[in-house]
Amino acid sequence: MYEKNTFIYIICKMKKLFLGFFPVFLLTAAVWAQMPQPPSAVDPAEKDETPAAAEEVLSPARAAGVEDENVSVDKSQPAPLLQAAQAEAAAALAQLPDPDAPLPSLDEKLTVHDCVRIALANSPRVVSARLAVESAAVTLSNAKAAFLPTVSFSAQQEYTNSKVPPAARTDHGDNNASVNADLSISGVTDMVRDIKTQRLQLQRARLDLCDTENAIIAQVKSAYYALLSAQRTVVIRTQSRDLYQEQYDRTKAFYDEGLRPKVDVTTAEVNLNNEVLSLIRAKNAVKTQTANLANIMGVTRSQPFILDDTIEAEPFTLSFEEALAQAYANRPDVRSSKTALQISEIALNQAKAAYWPTFTLGASFSKSGDEFRLDNDQTRLYAGVEIPIFSALRVYNGVKQARINLSSAQNSDRSLANDVFMEVQNAFIALNEAAESIPVAESTVERAKENLELAQGRYNEGIDDMIALKDAEVAYTDSELSLLTARYDYAVALAELKQAMGTR
Repeated sequence: MYEKNTFIYIICKMKKLFLGFFPVFLLTAAVWAQMPQPPSAVDPAEKDETPAAAEEVLSPARAAGVEDENVSVDKSQPAPLLQAAQAEAAAALAQLPDPDAPLPSLDEKLTVHDCVRIALANSPRVVSARLAVESAAVTLSNAKAAFLPTVSFSAQQEYTNSKVPPAARTDHGDNNASVNADLSISGVTDMVRDIKTQRLQLQRARLDLCDTENAIIAQVKSAYYALLSAQRTVVIRTQSRDLYQEQYDRTKAFYDEGLRPKVDVTTAEVNLNNEVLSLIRAKNAVKTQTANLANIMGVTRSQPFILDDTIEAEPFTLSFEEALAQAYANRPDVRSSKTALQISEIALNQAKAAYWPTFTLGASFSKSGDEFRLDNDQTRLYAGVEIPIFSALRVYNGVKQARINLSSAQNSDRSLANDVFMEVQNAFIALNEAAESIPVAESTVERAKENLELAQGRYNEGIDDMIALKDAEVAYTDSELSLLTARYDYAVALAELKQAMGTR
């Protein structure tokens, strides 16, 4: 007779149990290997690869509403525009800084790429998108676990002392231990569809993360250049204030010598005070833009940033058609929309499958006994079929609802295609407008500076009055601000166009 609480015997029995259940694991592995695997999710970092959904995106002409829906397109080879767009995206991705490098300090001089890296590391929106990716990965793992067996061990000790007259008092002790392994596969097709759906959901989460990062990058660049523009405006306003101060001092000296009337001194003082107010507003704009950039970067800072004033003004060589093709090929939200269509189609097929019989297969094996002797064993194999007859219209309504959801997803996809066309078009127009404005603004600054020098000389010689000099000074300041606006508008428009194209 074995001793109670002796676990060596239990371990031996459990070893035999698992050896006997090993064929069930082999069967599970074989079923798992034969499962159809949907396309894996696309890593946002591998944006130079052609996504499967890119073959289904709308062409630029169709997005504009001028292409016949019945025209057949040869999709065996990628379009030349898409090849050029993907090469452009790969080159842009290669120029990004190393994401594993240490983050720069906020007290150092920051480039636009430094601010982008800090924002991607600290932005709550990016962190939430990454957590969504992790959650989708766990959900996919749970869906796969439906094909794995379950194993459990239980032990119980019981003591009963009873007396029921006229019977004598009885004492009874009972020990029980059991090990159970079970594998049940019910609705294999539903389980496979669930895995496919969760894979696509994981892909959508990764694409949404990429889309969020692209939006953050565009916002950081826009805020970065807005802050640079505000800082440069302070410099221009300071120079203008100094110019008005110099003009006021000169006019007052002329008045003291009796060469200018009192009204010129008053006018010069008013002009100086107005420029001082403009300088105060410009300094406050710097504080506002600093807070805006810090908020987008996900940091808190009251001190002004030290920014590198180098502007990304590289020429944009793609045509509108090429930019639009790249947007349809690379934008994460477009690819996510195509993934949503696939999920809706799977949901419709799963709803239709409720009309068909459901087959159930299962296997279980258990060992049990008294006083830790596992002498009793039980092996169970079972199969069943369930044929639906009437489900109170639940299946019918489920299929109808799935069709509605699919139609809604298709409509959202078409709406997104139109939005992409409009965003790329607007950004492309804004970029060309800024590019054409820069040389004109540069020429205007040169002419305004020459005119100001001539006006100062004529005023000093007594030929022109204060009004002509004031007009020349205002024209020069406005021309400098216009050139500054044109340059930073180009940088912002370039960042927005890159976001609209799905690149960085």
